[in-house]
Amino acid sequence: MYTDIFKTFNDQTEKTFGPLYQYNQLVAKNFTALTNLQLEAARQYADIGLAQLQINSQIKDVQGLVTCGAKQLETMTRISQQMMEDGKKLSELAQEFKAGLDELAAKANKA
Repeated sequence: MYTDIFKTFNDQTEKTFGPLYQYNQLVAKNFTALTNLQLEAARQYADIGLAQLQINSQIKDVQGLVTCGAKQLETMTRISQQMMEDGKKLSELAQEFKAGLDELAAKANKA
């Protein structure tokens, strides 16, 4: 008798809180991926900045200034490419999150 009561309670609890649990898992996964993306981007931009600092500290003459200017153009190209890649990764992450939410909503509507 008590076993049936606990089983029923457990089933109802799982049915009620199951979608919330799945939603929390989805949000946690997305938050982790987003944090990792931001940390990686910050590291890459810091590396670019430190490389620029090194290049600028080596300017001793006019030729060094010209070389530094050329490196600046290369760096701007690298930053532009990096920003495009980061935007693409962020867009993919958002699409994955939306797909996960759509899947959860579809499951909720079936129930």
